[in-house]
Amino acid sequence: MSASQLRRMWVVALIMGFAFLVIVGRLFAFQLTQGEDFKEILITDLPVTDQPERGVIYDRNGSILAVDRWDYRVAISPSILTDPEELANSLAPILQIPRSQLLYDMESPDMYVVLAKRVSSDVADAIRKIEYADEVQLEPLPRRFYPQDSLMCHVLGFVNFDNEGSAGVEGKYQDILAGQPASATVAISPLREQTPVIAREGSDLVLTIDRSVQYVVEQHLKQALVEHGAVSGSIIVMDPRTGALLAMAAEPCYSPNEFYDLEDGATFNPLVSAVYEPGSVMKLITMAAALDSGTVKPETTYNDTGAIEVGGHISYNWDRGAHGVVDMTTLLARSLNVGAATIATWMGPTTFYDYFQRFGFGHPTNIDIMSEAGGLMPLPGSEEWQESFLATNSYGQALAVTPLQMISSVSALANKGLLMQPYVVAEIHNENGVEVHEPVPVGQVVSPNTAAQMTAMATIAVQAEVQEALVDGYTVAGKTGTAQIAEPFGYHPTDVIGSFIGWLPADDPEIIVFVKLDRPKSAPWGSMTAAPVFSKLAKELVVLLDIPPDAVRLQADIDAARGGG
Repeated sequence: MSASQLRRMWVVALIMGFAFLVIVGRLFAFQLTQGEDFKEILITDLPVTDQPERGVIYDRNGSILAVDRWDYRVAISPSILTDPEELANSLAPILQIPRSQLLYDMESPDMYVVLAKRVSSDVADAIRKIEYADEVQLEPLPRRFYPQDSLMCHVLGFVNFDNEGSAGVEGKYQDILAGQPASATVAISPLREQTPVIAREGSDLVLTIDRSVQYVVEQHLKQALVEHGAVSGSIIVMDPRTGALLAMAAEPCYSPNEFYDLEDGATFNPLVSAVYEPGSVMKLITMAAALDSGTVKPETTYNDTGAIEVGGHISYNWDRGAHGVVDMTTLLARSLNVGAATIATWMGPTTFYDYFQRFGFGHPTNIDIMSEAGGLMPLPGSEEWQESFLATNSYGQALAVTPLQMISSVSALANKGLLMQPYVVAEIHNENGVEVHEPVPVGQVVSPNTAAQMTAMATIAVQAEVQEALVDGYTVAGKTGTAQIAEPFGYHPTDVIGSFIGWLPADDPEIIVFVKLDRPKSAPWGSMTAAPVFSKLAKELVVLLDIPPDAVRLQADIDAARGGG
């Protein structure tokens, strides 16, 4: 090795040694003099959040009614764009945003710019196909999707862009469906123990409703509105034995997929939130109370003079006629207001309102749907109550109920006097397994004997006076209602609400159906509007729900009895 080479080697060694000493010295200084300061700004942990996916809602047969899909936020980082003009040319027709606006955003000095707050997955797919697509940030955003669109809208409700259920089942089961996000501060060093961050996923729901039955119900309701010129209406189908709702429909409906583009009030649920004066269907409850309290028997009579005064108010029969000596079955069949008011006065306020409260009027049914109203029923002793209400309440005026309250109360008569709590969620599927809803009895509101008497009387009433509600092959028990519509300055002079509640097979009911048409123009009586709708619908329901005709069912019972003997 030459002398010059040796000198160069020593120079390099000295430089490297000096650099080493400088680095070691600086590290030593950092440790002793600035260690605490650097500890404060040194990032050793990162906050992490795991967002859960919202639970799926199914019908009773497993068809999907509500599920999460994905929208996307479209964003860019202007500083890394290769060719803003070309990118703007490509994005403008896809995003439906002017090219000039996109160019303006792309020239922003900001590190992050949102071009579109929310686009569909189809738009996102189109963006992925353009040149420079890798420079566009597509950030997934959950969005609730309803494959059946408007079907069952009032039952399901909707979910807003903040993942909050805002009506129906979505609102009532918000916490269960939404799950629970998980957040933690996680160490970024691979040498430290890592904390798992796992959200509790939303639970799935299975409803009591079959979408096929619901579809048929909704189609019949839409046809009824057209046929009878009604402005709105409702139909509810329930299993009186359990309280399970088999279908719930109201028109007008809406698409929960487009909740953000609806008029005010469009998502209001008339099935559980709107109240109305029910009219003569309430005579079923009045009669049941009178029978069960021992005030009357089916053969009890009164003299119908065509009018009765109670508390200064005169009640008349719907036909303004005087019917003479009338028994209780005839009272119900002819729907006589004077008769209902008469037996209400015989019971007296204490007994009368005790039974009405037992049947659920004046308070919510506690169905598992958001925003249920409790109805309006002033009680004796309150400032709102008047003595005349004892008469008018007996035939469904001067009190207000929801459609759900009305069918729920009458269902007790179809279920041997036992009132069941209505419900729409049959099962909850979560990480611990399946929670099955067990039917909840509310109370024995009348005796089984009273319920049987009421069913027999309501069957005769349909056969004698409401043949429009009959269903070939099945005995039907039921009652019509024609209610005046209360307005701020009295009742509307012509408009009415027509309704019918019926259950079948009358001796062993599997379904009870409520039909309500608001302001029909074709006829002024529920027997001519709602009753025919019930009949047409019930003829399809018995097939869909596999309810055998009376003859087949009774023959099967006879065969079973003979076989057992």
